[in-house]
Amino acid sequence: METMVKFNSVSQTEPSGWHDSKIGKIAYWIEGKGPVIFLLHAAGHDHHDYDSILSTLVQKYKVISIDWPGHGMSPNPYPLSSASAIDYAEILPAIVQKLAPEGAVFIGNSLGGFASMNLALTKPELVKALVIVDSGGLNDPDWKTKSFTNLKSKVWITRLLWNIFPNQYIKIKNEYTNSILIRIKKREIVDGAKEVNANIWKSFLDKRHDLRYKVAGINVPTLIVWGKFDPVIDPKIATRLYRKIKGSHLVLLKTGHVPFAENPSEFLKVTLPFLDSLA
Repeated sequence: METMVKFNSVSQTEPSGWHDSKIGKIAYWIEGKGPVIFLLHAAGHDHHDYDSILSTLVQKYKVISIDWPGHGMSPNPYPLSSASAIDYAEILPAIVQKLAPEGAVFIGNSLGGFASMNLALTKPELVKALVIVDSGGLNDPDWKTKSFTNLKSKVWITRLLWNIFPNQYIKIKNEYTNSILIRIKKREIVDGAKEVNANIWKSFLDKRHDLRYKVAGINVPTLIVWGKFDPVIDPKIATRLYRKIKGSHLVLLKTGHVPFAENPSEFLKVTLPFLDSLA
């Protein structure tokens, strides 16, 4: 049966509420009814990344989206040094316990994928299933990775590459990815935005960000969706992740780093059956 996909965004402008975390306020949106799905976005992005699939998901699910501190409508974390993948992952359990105490499914991209997998490892009772999309926390610390990460952790490099970098890792341009690029460009003038982004990149070198040898401990249904042409996180990493998480499923799409926005129809064709199988 062909998957029916609705593309119009139903995302609200104002947050449904705010969560007070130890590093600052976090905006969140709740839409739809049914089993709970959290949508966790990448560094430098915001919850609107998922506009391409939101209206389809809310037909059957209660969807909770957040803006990480220093992203979208969430103010910068305090102090700015707490803008890190580690700190963001550490504040996630409290948000989930507040909004979905019985647990949820997590769709996480890049930084959001790292936070989702970390939650499954540290608070498995809160995680019913994972959809891991071009995730962080899995790169080998080779010279190439270390060199680029070190460069991106410098504010002046982040400033220089602010608009160039996302244009490189988003391979398919459409209304959704164009919207992502416009929002990234607009954020260029926001106070502290470059410092937040550079600090997050610095945190990628933290040993606590390395989940390569831990992911075998993930014991929930897991779908891995990866862009074949992702220049940031090599799809070979997806294959390795698939081999380490027992019972997981792997799908490679002809996209870059943000498959659900670049090709929402194909993303939903593989994700909706996985979600249905959880019932």
